Amino acid sequence: MKKSLILTVAALAFTLTACDDFLERYPEGGTIRQDQYEKLDNQLEGSIRGLYTKIYTMGGSAHDEFGKRSIDLWGDMVCSDIALTNKTYGWLYTDEQMLTINRTGTIWGHYYSQLHNINTTIFASHNTEFGQKFVVRDANGVVIGYNWPSENTEIQYSDMDYDNAMYYAQVIGLRGYIYAQLAKFYTPVRESDKFLADGIEDFDCCPIYTEANMDSPQPLSTSEQVYNRAFEDLSNAIRVYEEFDAAFNTTFSRSSKLIIDHDVLCGILTMAYLNECVYRSGDQYKTHVRNALKNAEKVINSNKYKLLTNDKMLTDGFNSVSSESWIWGQQVTIETSGGLKSWFGQVDIHSYSYAWAGDTKVIDGELRDQIPAWDKRRLWFNDGKLDSKYKDCPDGKFFSAQSPHSTDADDIDRDWLSDNVFMRIEALYLAAAEAAWRLDSLTVAANYIKQITDERINKDYFLWNSEYTAYTDGLTTSAAIKDALIYNWRIEMWGEGYGLETFRRFGEARKRGNNHDYAKGIAIEPKDSYYNMNIPSSESTYNPYLRNKE
Repeated sequence: MKKSLILTVAALAFTLTACDDFLERYPEGGTIRQDQYEKLDNQLEGSIRGLYTKIYTMGGSAHDEFGKRSIDLWGDMVCSDIALTNKTYGWLYTDEQMLTINRTGTIWGHYYSQLHNINTTIFASHNTEFGQKFVVRDANGVVIGYNWPSENTEIQYSDMDYDNAMYYAQVIGLRGYIYAQLAKFYTPVRESDKFLADGIEDFDCCPIYTEANMDSPQPLSTSEQVYNRAFEDLSNAIRVYEEFDAAFNTTFSRSSKLIIDHDVLCGILTMAYLNECVYRSGDQYKTHVRNALKNAEKVINSNKYKLLTNDKMLTDGFNSVSSESWIWGQQVTIETSGGLKSWFGQVDIHSYSYAWAGDTKVIDGELRDQIPAWDKRRLWFNDGKLDSKYKDCPDGKFFSAQSPHSTDADDIDRDWLSDNVFMRIEALYLAAAEAAWRLDSLTVAANYIKQITDERINKDYFLWNSEYTAYTDGLTTSAAIKDALIYNWRIEMWGEGYGLETFRRFGEARKRGNNHDYAKGIAIEPKDSYYNMNIPSSESTYNPYLRNKE
């Protein structure tokens, strides 16, 4: 039996509030206040609708700021996986220059504005009938635990409680996701063993706001504390799904792939553990890597998502949430289309876009040259034979669902209704492979890699058999698997927002290709100053803890 919640994802009309407080919690785009929340008929459902719109939107009019997919784009450009070849219109040029200073405030404000909405929702939900049953608080009203159905058989949960539990899991899961993102961006790049000696337990990262402290300024928490906050929220959200499904003998079924369900949460937690583990050593390192592997395998072994098959590589998979490989994504409608202010408005040469008009975003030339002839993923990128100005554009991977081929002005897509991918099952295969490699389980790691690459063979290439066999036969040493992991993270997940974290996590130097508009051919390393995000000056201005620290 599957129990389904119908959640129509549409924007709430949030009232704008001026920013004159310690934190930019009310940036352009608005946030919902406590009094507004309490007037909603269905508080949890109503609030969640607004929370989801904030994933794929940002305030302001800039055409390179459109929520999650713009942050994905910035990161992939800063680490040089994506090259900007021209700067006629100027969008994204600071990212091409590997400058994070102009993005750090936008990222900070984007996530903290969401946190205030989330914490408002969590706070109010604790006072509902469901909250009174489920949430355990101490004498001061601080949440100290939960009445899990399997552990508290004397508590009778209703069908409405089940529905509210599913909403609650999404809300605390979203908070965990945001803290995982903040920790990822605002923790400095690891410098080999040096940073392990310093310890992330000593590095000031960002403030932690919960439902208990959201209305007063908070000091900076350490990276360790921020990651632990993410781990706790994500783990609790996953357990809510598992416990309530078991108690009601049902399986939650979401009405949209935008909804953060059990599998999405496991994927987010997997990546959080991977990004954090490189700052650890010894048993703690192994424990966190095992946690990453466990959560990745939960999703893989569910068999709900299928690797993108070889025959569909060039026909679908990157513009529609109906793809069997998509775990998390946004279905774009007329109401939610950002137009030019979108991934396809910036990148797709078959849409009316900046890329079509000349500011092409392409695969880095050095990375392109690493793709062997047997690898069909070469065809994800334009060879320039028909039109040299579009050489290396990703029009074999990201192309308009409405106009997949033409670049003629009369035929291109002017509706921008292609869907946005947030997470694919391939990322969890690679995460599982990486975790296994980090645990020295080389055979397991190689197997996960090969399951992807078996579907990426170009059988039109006459030497594919011998060359691919040599490639897979070589996946027997730790060094070979590490190289294969870095390569597949960069090629398989190109343009999907994993570039910067992969670069930082593995710590490998690389060379920029000659097809960049800026800094052609230079060597870059993760420890370079480009790859550390600084706390924005606005936070130092409004937060007294930071003012007093200066």
